[in-house]
Amino acid sequence: MGERQTYPIPDKLLESIDTGILLVSNDNTIIFANDNAARIWGGPMPGLVGRKLDILFPTGTDILPCTFGENLTNVALCPSGVSGGKVCRSPTENHHHLTLLRHDGTAFSAEMSVARAEGAGQQVFVISLRDVTRDLSRREQDLQYATIVQRNACGILILDSQCRITYANAAAARFSGIGAEGMEGADFSAFLSGQQGDIATLQAFRRRLQRCRPFELEIHSRTDTGQDIWLLATVTPLCSPYEELHKVIVVLNDITGSEQIKALQKDMMGALTSNLSFNEILALMCRQIERIAPDVVTQIVVVDDERRMHPVARARLPAQIAEVCADLQIGPEVGSCGTALFTGREVVTPDIEADPKWKGFWQFVVPHGLMACWSVPILLRDGRVGGSLAFYFRAKRAPGRWHRRIADACLHLCALAIEQQRSREDIARLTQYDTLTGLPNRTGLRHGIRQRAARARHENLLALIINLDRFRAINNGLGRPAGNMLLAALARRLSGLISSDDLLARSGGDEFTLITTGGVERATALADSVMNAVAEPVVIDEVPVTVTASIGIADNDGGRRETEILMQQAETALSQAKNADRNCYRFFSEEMNRQAADQILLANALKEAIRTDQLYLVYQPQVHAATGRLEGVEALARWTDPALGMISPGRFIPLAEETGQIEAIGLWSLRAACRQMALWMQAGVDVPVVSVNISALHFRNPDLPRLIGEILHESGIPPRRLTIELTESAMIENYEQTFIATQAIRAMGIGLSMDDFGTGFSSLSNLANLPLNELKIDRSFMDGFEPTGKVHSVVTAIIRIGRSLGMTVVAEGVETQAQLDLLRQINCDVIQGYFFSRPLDVQDLEAWLNMRPDTECSRPSSQHDAA
Repeated sequence: MGERQTYPIPDKLLESIDTGILLVSNDNTIIFANDNAARIWGGPMPGLVGRKLDILFPTGTDILPCTFGENLTNVALCPSGVSGGKVCRSPTENHHHLTLLRHDGTAFSAEMSVARAEGAGQQVFVISLRDVTRDLSRREQDLQYATIVQRNACGILILDSQCRITYANAAAARFSGIGAEGMEGADFSAFLSGQQGDIATLQAFRRRLQRCRPFELEIHSRTDTGQDIWLLATVTPLCSPYEELHKVIVVLNDITGSEQIKALQKDMMGALTSNLSFNEILALMCRQIERIAPDVVTQIVVVDDERRMHPVARARLPAQIAEVCADLQIGPEVGSCGTALFTGREVVTPDIEADPKWKGFWQFVVPHGLMACWSVPILLRDGRVGGSLAFYFRAKRAPGRWHRRIADACLHLCALAIEQQRSREDIARLTQYDTLTGLPNRTGLRHGIRQRAARARHENLLALIINLDRFRAINNGLGRPAGNMLLAALARRLSGLISSDDLLARSGGDEFTLITTGGVERATALADSVMNAVAEPVVIDEVPVTVTASIGIADNDGGRRETEILMQQAETALSQAKNADRNCYRFFSEEMNRQAADQILLANALKEAIRTDQLYLVYQPQVHAATGRLEGVEALARWTDPALGMISPGRFIPLAEETGQIEAIGLWSLRAACRQMALWMQAGVDVPVVSVNISALHFRNPDLPRLIGEILHESGIPPRRLTIELTESAMIENYEQTFIATQAIRAMGIGLSMDDFGTGFSSLSNLANLPLNELKIDRSFMDGFEPTGKVHSVVTAIIRIGRSLGMTVVAEGVETQAQLDLLRQINCDVIQGYFFSRPLDVQDLEAWLNMRPDTECSRPSSQHDAA
């Protein structure tokens, strides 16, 4: 081996703290290594020199010169004396990151640069090595930290000493109104909302920074979409030992939800201390909830002492849904609210349609797009359940954390409102109610009159002042306790005579006042009922006590008189009754007295007419629109009094309903019509069906189906020959009992017809549920019935509804050929009206039938034969 060639290596390079230097010959032999190279390699320096360079590379790795080739920096030895014989390197070097092996075989990450050098006629490679394992690990860790910061849900900012933004993560950009592009270099004030209060916030921020201590600050901001948000800024100033501000780290948390709930609570506490009514307070709460939770539709329901539900507040919830649960008895199967009120525990219903608790109710809710419900009981301080807060959802789901936070914040406010209302009611009872009878006193009467006058602005308001005759004698003879017992008993009797819309008050020691609406008929009927109720003996200490009453009656002339005048006139009328030897009633006006006398006379005459069988039936034909054949007849009651002459149905039917005689007339009409049908069948007169209209009052009687069955049995006619007509009022006033009765009637084979359809307010769901086979369009629709227009559209819609439900549709009041033609065009089934015939007595009807062509009217209706 020849003399070893030496090369001038720069001292600065050799003394590098962390750089290893290797000189490698053309045959890849290491001819020089500094101490750092040995340290990096992990073995002794002599162990490197003389070894091939491949000891540093994993097996299979290409090494010099193949690996680096011509991509090397050329260096040359400078002439001696020019630069002290040191290596002159070009300004650029070739840096490579690769994996090398230590002495013990472990791998490490290295940064390598290679240069070519020539000296003394020989070419060598100068290799510099750095162990960058820790650098790469720190870089990877820094990258992870940067990713965490960038993806953090909290906004993170770094500000310089002038509060300019030098760094902002993605969340911070979302919170601001300037976006990520305009963030760098922007002032911290860009995060403020632009409202007046921001000046104070910014001043507080800068003032507290000067203390060089961490602090928190709530900031009202606004996003680039204009949405208001609240941020909690946790601020950490970075200062010098001399408290000179260098940088500021700000962490932003979105506390909008908390602020919204705080605002809701603040608004509700303000409402609770305001003059708003109970319903207005809770309606405000519903609106506030729906504002901060737009996916929710809310309702608040309270429960009374009889465990019945009463909806008191809603916002976007349709009124029809609230009406469904009004006055329902709570229980374990009464929807979400009824169950929550009954159990005192929350009820989660993710799918209303599939939940057994909603059976019978879901069809009122789901069509409005509400698919799920969460109901939470409102617990009062004494542990009782006072009501429920319900969240309805448009998707099938359970409540989320946000919904529960809102409910938790609202429930105690609901409880406060309910307890406050109950306290008000207790106070009202003390100040506005009579403790003996439980009725409103004079104060409550005045309040109630004002309310009813406002509601019934265009109605006829009636006032009846009821004064007990010679009540002082009872007090003196039997004692005040006995008199109090009599007053309490009479109050209960009088309360049983009135509807929920009427107002009954104890307006004096021996005086009651009744406020209602209506005309002379209503006033007369009520006065008679009151006098009869008062006259019934009251047993006190086993002694029957009888008292009479004098009544003064006045009306406000359809709202044209003030309530004060109304009461004065009723007092005047009472004086007239007292002066007329008591035990009677008087109206304020002579005209009303005359009308009342006429009504009394007519009512007595009607009672006598029913008793002596003075009423009779006439029959109006119903004709098939397309063929002209007779489909049936409608039986109509008529009355001709020997003294009063003919009394129109428009006069005696309302009187009969007012006096309770309509039930007797209805049963009489049924018997008479069935008897006549039996006679026609015996005589071979082909009348397919007779229809009889009965009052809504009949359907309150659970024995109605049995009574009709007895009448059919007496007459011997087949059930298919009879059709019962009921009005919409029967369905509206007492749907449940009406439904049971109609099911039983239809099961007998009797036809059922909905009369005067379109004039009431019944729902189509009720119409579809009742077992009807006929629908009658009210005669009022024939006025203005033309080829186009709203009336034509309504009639067409009714016909389509009836036919789609499998019903025969009858149009009443048809009087012209044009009306008939239009009804034929829109496929109306049956026509009834003066165009074919007026209502006829039996003889005239049979004559009318004989005049009809055999081809058209002699055939029985195939429909009724099929029945």
